[in-house]
Amino acid sequence: MQQIKEELREESLVAAFPDKEAAVSAATALDAAGIPPDHVGVVAENVRQAREAAGSFSAAGAIGGAVLGALIAVIFIVAGGDTMRQNLVAIVLGAPVLIVAFAAIGALVGRARLFQSDEYARFENAVDRGEALVTVSGRPELLAKARRILEEHGALRFRREATGEAI
Repeated sequence: MQQIKEELREESLVAAFPDKEAAVSAATALDAAGIPPDHVGVVAENVRQAREAAGSFSAAGAIGGAVLGALIAVIFIVAGGDTMRQNLVAIVLGAPVLIVAFAAIGALVGRARLFQSDEYARFENAVDRGEALVTVSGRPELLAKARRILEEHGALRFRREATGEAI
């Protein structure tokens, strides 16, 4: 069972390039080598998008926000007394709205730089300096092939991420 999980596990490889042209050239080489385009992403001149190379906590934030929204709904129902508990329409309409609203807020908060390690700020800083990033997602054997190609095309440095997402 553990071996199956390892085989299905996808990661991301992030490579920094000196400029956008070098990154696009490397991405073109990955495509020519048979790496599916939906597994490759290029980030240049977009500092906010660079943060996503490290993944985000959007899903965890959404779940936390939904739980908080549900707790607030329960507090309103309990604190509202008999009048609130007897108004079924208000409960049925209000509680889901609170849950969805707080889930959306949680998803946005999960994308914030606040919840990412300082190491992830390196991606933003690199793009801010004019560098470009190429991300490749997939299983380890695909990433090994991609790394060789990226090295041949002048990648400055690499980082592996457990996100399994290309930007």
